[in-house]
This record gives sequence, C-alpha cells and structure tokens, in this order.
Amino acid sequence: MSLPAPQIFFPKGYDEARAEKIHSVLRSEKFSYLGGLTSYWEPEYSTTLVYDGDAAALNSLLAELQKVGKLTVRLAFSPDLSKETGSALQAGSWWVSYSHTAPDTITVRVNLAAERLKGDKLEIVLPKAGD
Repeated sequence: MSLPAPQIFFPKGYDEARAEKIHSVLRSEKFSYLGGLTSYWEPEYSTTLVYDGDAAALNSLLAELQKVGKLTVRLAFSPDLSKETGSALQAGSWWVSYSHTAPDTITVRVNLAAERLKGDKLEIVLPKAGD
C-alpha cells in the first residue's frame, strides 16, 4: 500500500507512546519525505519510507530517532538504492525501514549514490554506552 505521508504499520499491542514518538520524528518538517509503502506480507508486515536530504538532515534524523528510547537504530549502506527499488520506490537519499519481525528496530539505509549526499561529510554520532 502506497503511503502519501510517513506512517509505520506497528504490530498490535505496540507501545503507543513510543509509536507516537517515532511518528513525530518521521513526520517532522525538517525531513523531505518522498513516499513509501507498507507490505502486508506475513510475518514481516514491512514499511519502507523514502527521504531526500543532505548529510546534516540525515544526522538530525538519526539523532532524533536515538532519543526515542528502547529503540535500536540500525544503519546500513547501499552503493545505489536506485538499483534496489524496482518501480515501487524512489531511491532518495535514505530509506527508513521497519518490520514486525524486529519490532524494536528501525533501519536507516543510506544511498551512497544520492546526489544530495555526494561530497558531504557524513559523520554519525553514536550514543554513549549505557544511554
């Protein structure tokens, strides 16, 4: 199902306060949402959201997601997301992915071929141990 606005399909019984914090980050006007989709294939029920932006916007997104609490933010890299999309999604600068099979994990997949990220210094700040 195509998503005109950022929306994750969380599993039944998921912590509503945490879900709202996650949605608040993903819907922030600081980030340029391009589109997304939810697949209702069991057991994953995956959601992928596509964003455009520079390194500063990406770092801001990662920092905001880290503040949610009780959420693992996984970072992955693609040499070129346009070669992974088929016709379902735009490549964008990064994708945010979620799956019911890993309910406390959000994966941010960075498109290393994205024009908006080329030449930028991409520096990721990791949280302190125990935070």
